[in-house]
Amino acid sequence: MKKLLFPILLGGSFGLLPMLSTAQTQSRGEVQDQEFVIRKDRVLTLPAQPRIFEKLPVLPQPKGLADFNYMVSRYNLNLQPLQLAATPAQKNYQAPKLDLYPGYIRAGYGNFVSPLLEVRYMGTQVEDFNYSVQLNHQSFGQGPVLAEQSKESHTNFGVDGSYFADLFEVYGGLKWRQDSYQFYGFDTTLAANKDIDLTQIPGNVLNTVELKAGIREIEKVGPFYYEGELSFRNFKDSYLAVENEFGIKGSGKFRANDDWSGKVDLAFYSTNPEDFNYAQTRTYFGIKPTVSYNYGEFNFMAGLNVVSENDSIADKSSNFRVFPLLKASYQFAPEFGFYGSFTGDVNRNTYYSFVMENPFLGPTNQLLNTVNNYKIQAGIEGQFQESFHYRAGVDVSRYNQLYFFVNNYRIKVIGFSDEERFNLVYDDKVAVFNINAELGFKFSDVYSFGSRLDLYQYDLNQQAEPWHRPTWGFRVNNQVTPIERLIVQANLNFMGGIKARGQSLGIEIGGPETYQVIKLKTIADLQLKADYGITERISVFVEGNNLFNGQNTRWLNYPVRGIQLVGGASFKF
Repeated sequence: MKKLLFPILLGGSFGLLPMLSTAQTQSRGEVQDQEFVIRKDRVLTLPAQPRIFEKLPVLPQPKGLADFNYMVSRYNLNLQPLQLAATPAQKNYQAPKLDLYPGYIRAGYGNFVSPLLEVRYMGTQVEDFNYSVQLNHQSFGQGPVLAEQSKESHTNFGVDGSYFADLFEVYGGLKWRQDSYQFYGFDTTLAANKDIDLTQIPGNVLNTVELKAGIREIEKVGPFYYEGELSFRNFKDSYLAVENEFGIKGSGKFRANDDWSGKVDLAFYSTNPEDFNYAQTRTYFGIKPTVSYNYGEFNFMAGLNVVSENDSIADKSSNFRVFPLLKASYQFAPEFGFYGSFTGDVNRNTYYSFVMENPFLGPTNQLLNTVNNYKIQAGIEGQFQESFHYRAGVDVSRYNQLYFFVNNYRIKVIGFSDEERFNLVYDDKVAVFNINAELGFKFSDVYSFGSRLDLYQYDLNQQAEPWHRPTWGFRVNNQVTPIERLIVQANLNFMGGIKARGQSLGIEIGGPETYQVIKLKTIADLQLKADYGITERISVFVEGNNLFNGQNTRWLNYPVRGIQLVGGASFKF
């Protein structure tokens, strides 16, 4: 093989010499003629290759399904968790456009010369600032006694505003209120006495101005919540009664978790009442720290109520009082649960609060707070299918300086007494026993029902009877929507067992002064209301009060108006 390879290489080398010589000649720029022959009719043919045909092999027939067992091996990988940064979706969501009507007007008229007007307006276009204005007026040109001589009027006007920041709200308001009454509660037998001019029954106009300003947190679901408010009130009547009050109150709540929370309430009031023979600066300060705990269906609250007030009372040991606050409830099931509490407090009383309860109050020479030494409550409550709910309980309370209203039988002029005005009297030790029950029902938005029953028993120390306080009360409220845009209400109110103090019967030897006891008739009041919306903006209404046409004497010698009907319309804008 090597011998053949050498001659071939040698011959190839000599064969390349002419080519190299030609390349060198061409590199020097010489061009030689060459001839190329192209034949198009030449055909290349290849011999045919015979195919090899093979049959497909026969596959084995399946013998059936069999169980396949396999092993899975786990391989633990030490990988760092994936860090995801959530970003809000950048999409502009447009709130649905609602037909908001910031303005509302309601006007009507009824018998007893009784016009009715209600106006409200609320700003809805500003996002950070909101305000509202309201005006209400209702008067009765005639009353149950001597027509115009028992007239009555009520007017109030208010402005409220709020500024909303990111985390808090600053709010404030101004209110003015005027109530006018006539002292028509005299003995009607005096009408036969021609020496008495009954056409000039004295009246009283009560004016009140209130200012308030405060701040509070907007989101109440965080770990801490706070609220604070400053207030001022000026009250005066047509005579010599004037009362100014400055108040500060606030609260802070801390929520450690879903089960534990704490709260502190603060209140300070300085009141300066002045009357014909009474002037005093009264102060009140209270602090109430509490802790709440929830464990499943069990709720518990414990704390203290610390109060300091400077009322002048004989044999008063201290202005400083501390009361316990204990409350607990447990709901075995939605259908049944129980609750209980043991609390105490000082119920703050002012001349303004007394007049709002009894507008026929005359001048006073002593204003006292009511000390609630303790109040024990226990009862059961529950609901069925979120439609029925009930509550029944028993309350036992002990009070010092519990107040009562009695008629003033001081002789004003010869032959005419001053019993149409009321005085305040107190009892230093009173125990009150109360049994109460509530029952409610709601069927969708078509019908709702609510009722409450109260029974009272008083154990007095100084007063012979619980003057002008009821021993029982019962009320029923119904609301039905039989058709769309029609709302009908039917309310019943009953109150009984009221006793009034009459003329003095003298002073027993070695005993207290005794008085005539006058039992007032049971108060029964039926009220019907209906409101029908003609359109979304316009509606008509009708109201009926005291449809039983009873005198319903809540205060001795002061019967109320009989059947009263008022009708009118309302408009939204």
